[in-house]
Amino acid sequence: MVTRVEAEELLRTLFADPAAARATAMADLVPDPDPAVSSVGHQVVGIVLRDLGETDEALAHIREALRLARRVDAEREADVRATLGGSLVHAGRTREGLAQLDLAAAGLGGVPLARVLVRRARVRAYYFAQLEEGAADLRRALALLDGSGDDVWQARALNLVGWTSIGLGDLAAARRAFDRSIQLHEALGQPGAVAVGVHNQGWLAYLQGDLPRAFELYADAHARFEAVGQTNTELVYDRCAAYLAGGLAADALDVVERAIVARPLLAVERADLLLALAGAALEARDHARARSAADEARGLLRAQGRLQPWVTAELLALTARAGSADRPGRLLHRVEVLIDVARGSGAPELPQALVLGAELAARSRSPRAAGLAGRWLDEASRFRNAATATTRALGWLALAQRRDAGRDLGGVLRACERGLTALDEHRASLGSQELRAFSSAHGAELAELGTRTALAAGGARRLLRWSERWRATALTVPSARSDAGTETDIAADLAALRAQHRRLADARASGEPTERLQARATRLEQSVRQRLLHARGSGETGASLDVDELLAALAADDAVLVELVEIRGHLHAVVAGRGRVRRLEVGGAAGATKAVDFALFTLRQAARGRRAQLDVAGARLQQALLGPALGRAGDARVVVSGTSALQGVPWGLLPSLAHRPVTSTPSARLWLSARTAAPADRDRRVMLVGPGLGSGGAEVPAVAAQDPGAEVIDGDAATVAASLAALDGAALAHVAAHGHFREDSPLFSSLTLADGPLLVHDLQQLRQPPHRVVLSACESGVMQPVGDQELLGLAAALLSMGTAGVVSSLAEVDDAATVEVMVALHASLREGGGLGDALLSARRQAAGDPVLAATAASFTVLGT
Repeated sequence: MVTRVEAEELLRTLFADPAAARATAMADLVPDPDPAVSSVGHQVVGIVLRDLGETDEALAHIREALRLARRVDAEREADVRATLGGSLVHAGRTREGLAQLDLAAAGLGGVPLARVLVRRARVRAYYFAQLEEGAADLRRALALLDGSGDDVWQARALNLVGWTSIGLGDLAAARRAFDRSIQLHEALGQPGAVAVGVHNQGWLAYLQGDLPRAFELYADAHARFEAVGQTNTELVYDRCAAYLAGGLAADALDVVERAIVARPLLAVERADLLLALAGAALEARDHARARSAADEARGLLRAQGRLQPWVTAELLALTARAGSADRPGRLLHRVEVLIDVARGSGAPELPQALVLGAELAARSRSPRAAGLAGRWLDEASRFRNAATATTRALGWLALAQRRDAGRDLGGVLRACERGLTALDEHRASLGSQELRAFSSAHGAELAELGTRTALAAGGARRLLRWSERWRATALTVPSARSDAGTETDIAADLAALRAQHRRLADARASGEPTERLQARATRLEQSVRQRLLHARGSGETGASLDVDELLAALAADDAVLVELVEIRGHLHAVVAGRGRVRRLEVGGAAGATKAVDFALFTLRQAARGRRAQLDVAGARLQQALLGPALGRAGDARVVVSGTSALQGVPWGLLPSLAHRPVTSTPSARLWLSARTAAPADRDRRVMLVGPGLGSGGAEVPAVAAQDPGAEVIDGDAATVAASLAALDGAALAHVAAHGHFREDSPLFSSLTLADGPLLVHDLQQLRQPPHRVVLSACESGVMQPVGDQELLGLAAALLSMGTAGVVSSLAEVDDAATVEVMVALHASLREGGGLGDALLSARRQAAGDPVLAATAASFTVLGT
């Protein structure tokens, strides 16, 4: 026979092992003739079933527990009634559930009352946003639990204290409460509850703007939940929000899509995940899906009486509609209601709602709407001193838009600068290059408004500074190395990934199934990415462009910079050199993109020995990209900085550039940095790496024959480890290996060496990057535009690490022709020329042969 005390101890500790508690309750407690014991048994089973999403069966057990409890005493009845109330709320019947909790608390005292108060506090704070009322319940509960010896309920109460303290703005109190709660749950041996506490610590880090720490704690919590066989939808929602804060919409979508189908969901859980799905879809520019998910979430949340998350759902629904609304005035009434509710409930989405409302009001063009727009922007601008960088930036954007409406151009530029500075500080905390690049999307509107205003204000220098303000900033931010333990873990994962790729290649060659092998490779890639997302930044921000310094450097090199700027679909060329800066109009950005696509197609045709009109492609590029920009450049060297969408341009194909040294750079600031990256502290080694795969790498012996001092690693000796050791700090590194650009994940782009792929992540483990690098593989210079004016890829990663210049291919190249081009390039380098001079020499020697000329034109110099 089971005593009532033993039964209630099982109830108190059931979360330590819910499955075992349910089994014990069904076998020993539910059949017991004692109504007190049987009541506890049904209550335990109901709680476990509730948390598994089996709502109807759970409520049936809890109602049976309540029927039996009425035959026992008021304390047993109140406890079951509190469980019923929490379960009804969890099932979406929030008001009915709160009424049951209020009824349970009436007439109780001591520890039994404390347990009811903790459950009611959670409902009040989480579902009704009644933070003060929830905090009051928790204070009463902790006073009753103090000295009672009931560490289980004290730990639960402290966890909720942390949650409500965050909502009330006391983050220090939240941290103390979470830490103490975790300590108690660890001592009690409750790993699921510890996972909840770690999750909450991650949420606190996220709210404080420490995104790497949030990712680390969320990953820890996720692993802890998996270890006990649980899927926590609140963690899914928060991980999704963190990915979106980092600009990683695809990751956010993946997390929430997996959770939606993982198991049956309660109505409350489905509403939360639909909110996450809508936000992720919106960032991924899938407006139809965002609208559908947000609308369904709105309906569920309204039925559940959950006001604050309803604000989020309505904001997402309106944002999804705003971009395609032909008559934005139709949405204004909904926005007004949303703003009133957000303001009244203290919802954190208020500044976003105000900025959205101002945008719709400005587009509706009525006098009343204009007045609303101004008032809403004024209110939103007050958030420019908020705790989080993204909210501060939004406040500065609102102020800039308000000033823009008043034609205060100087005021617009100052506000945009302050907003971008807030985001600079945020990105300086991020150690992952991928995260820094994608998070730049948060500054897109500020950067666009600032650049557009600089154009309107006049002055080519001002436009150049603003063009540079948000261009390839992630590449100029100093990187912070991971700690030794993390680097070791990353290296181990990369080694395992290479081994997996070898297995994949063997399986494909023998016609064996590859699904499981590919899944394992994908998991290893995700492990590397997650570790890097946890890396903390250096705290340093990139320096702004000094135009006078740039002009002096250009004069010393007898060079001219042409920086392309896209403003509202139109290209402008800012030409700097010979002591001055000029601006020239070029043409439509869409036409430039088409010209680049045609040029790359033409080069591919020529590389395959087919008839190709290289001169026509070059003339189209000239007209679409530069127009009259080089009219006064004389014979100067040229440095070109295209927009992120115009980085893959074969500049040597343009008639005005074909007979002069030309290099390209993602930004003028990066060119200045590369120019001063002298190899004085490096050795003078020239490293030639050629694994000899297929016909690739044939230029290595040809170049080595011309340069007896060069060190060669080839054949089976050209492993990843040996190649990295050779590349570390080399003056010039030439890697002749097949390349693979990963459009879906540019930092997993690779070069195929003897024992597998050499990845961007491998290069980032170098102590000193090679000073100059030649990558002769097809398309080794391709970079992916991400975020806002940012780039990811093999060549971009090398520049961000401190490599001064990279020669790489933008298109498919002929292997035999590549040998001749590389031999000519190295001959010029041995004579002391720079990379631009060397590639010019190779183009000159290739003239007259269509395949050779196309191959030479396919290579470009990135950097200096």
